Amino acid sequence: MTEKLKPILFDVPSELIGERVVLRAFRDEHAPDLWNAVEASRAHLKPWMPWVNDHNSLEFSREYVRRMQAKWILREDLPMGIWRKGDGQFLGATGLHRMDWSVPSMEIGYWLRPDARGNGYVTEAVKLITQFAFTHMRAERVTICCSSKNLRSAGVPPRAGYVHEATMRHERRDADGNLDDTERFAMSRADFDKLHG
Repeated sequence: MTEKLKPILFDVPSELIGERVVLRAFRDEHAPDLWNAVEASRAHLKPWMPWVNDHNSLEFSREYVRRMQAKWILREDLPMGIWRKGDGQFLGATGLHRMDWSVPSMEIGYWLRPDARGNGYVTEAVKLITQFAFTHMRAERVTICCSSKNLRSAGVPPRAGYVHEATMRHERRDADGNLDDTERFAMSRADFDKLHG
């Protein structure tokens, strides 16, 4: 029997610094940056991320940031904004979601504003948050899922060292209500140790 984890007592950094990006846990002052990025990305995100329809005002961004601060403290959800290191521009978001502390396992999500795509920012962010998951959150397994049609998102996990595990056919519905397939990628602790050994 393994020791029962108490994630709320984990000491975790609220900022992760990479070569070109900085990931930060959301604070109140980040709400305008978040709102502007969602607005600039709405058409781009809508096919893949249904939550974008509900994110419809600066007030919603402020409420979201407050809710995420509470979830961060409880270690229930760990969303982080992505900023470009050079000029401080807000690029998008990532995070650790769907925690299962019995394993422990968690899922990485990510999105990027359209004008920042194609520069490797998401791959760098995923590598940073993967390291965070295994070193600070004691993960044994981390997954990434995306629509089979979202070729850009599906290209990120292999570049970050993840293994394609499955195509889950007709696993969800897309923004238009059509059945959609999901690609599932994963990394185990053994995989992570091998990559960073």
